[in-house]
Amino acid sequence: MQIIRDLDFQLNNTAVCIGKFDGIHRGHRLLLEEAKKSGRTIVMFTFAAERGVLYGEEEKIQLAAKLGVDVFLVIPFNRQFKEQPPEEFVKKILLARCDAKKIIVGDDFRFGYQRRGDIRLLQKMGKEYGFETIVKEKMVADGDIISSTRIRTLVRQGRMREANALLGTPYQIAGEVQRGRQLGSSVLHTPTANLYPDSSKELPPYGVYAVLAEADGRQFAGVGNLGKKPTIGMEEPVGLEVWLFDYEGNLYGKTITVYLIDFQRPEQKFASMEELKTQIAEDAIQARQTLAQIDGGYLEQSYRY
Repeated sequence: MQIIRDLDFQLNNTAVCIGKFDGIHRGHRLLLEEAKKSGRTIVMFTFAAERGVLYGEEEKIQLAAKLGVDVFLVIPFNRQFKEQPPEEFVKKILLARCDAKKIIVGDDFRFGYQRRGDIRLLQKMGKEYGFETIVKEKMVADGDIISSTRIRTLVRQGRMREANALLGTPYQIAGEVQRGRQLGSSVLHTPTANLYPDSSKELPPYGVYAVLAEADGRQFAGVGNLGKKPTIGMEEPVGLEVWLFDYEGNLYGKTITVYLIDFQRPEQKFASMEELKTQIAEDAIQARQTLAQIDGGYLEQSYRY
């Protein structure tokens, strides 16, 4: 997948999907599905990540690639871009740079200076300049629209199963495995991997989760703790520490993706490392039971539209 981060580019014969795409949830995938039908180069046109988002930019890029996007185009939402007239955006970027033959947007799409651009303008300019505008209605689940705002609320509440059902692919934390205090292997005898989430991310409650992880091209079941590890007795940055049950090897310096499948309990401080060790064993049993209910192809299926 090609990644473009500025306006110095030239594409040809594209189907362009435009939006924030936070989470790239099931509703967003309707746009991608439409682009795929066109047989043209699929462009995801989005904007640099803000704070409080479901996924940081690198996580979004990773998921977009797995979903079959050909070009990931991320533009800083700066003053120059905000003040660009909508007609200029269409002519100078969507047509001149992207060579868009099909533009796919949601039914509430607005763009350009003071949000003056809308679907009617796109359709009007499409007739004049020879591109097709496709408008997709919002997807509804359980009587309500699927939106990034709705999903963020569920994530904040730790309702991961509900959030994951709306996302399509389970909520993820991806990153390079860092060296921690190595208490997992030396004291608790459960080798763990430490990740530190992107600072822009909307995180679920601190606590223990049943997880699936992708590492070294394989999928592993595990259990993870998100938080500050209060039992250690020293202030720790917010991190995700995961124990992948059947992994053998060294993950330090490797990039892995951890999917939070189910919230098990809040993070807590234990009186001793021995108590913590006992609790981890119980957490692992519960996580294994939860993950045993998931089909082996669960992740692979979630990458489909």
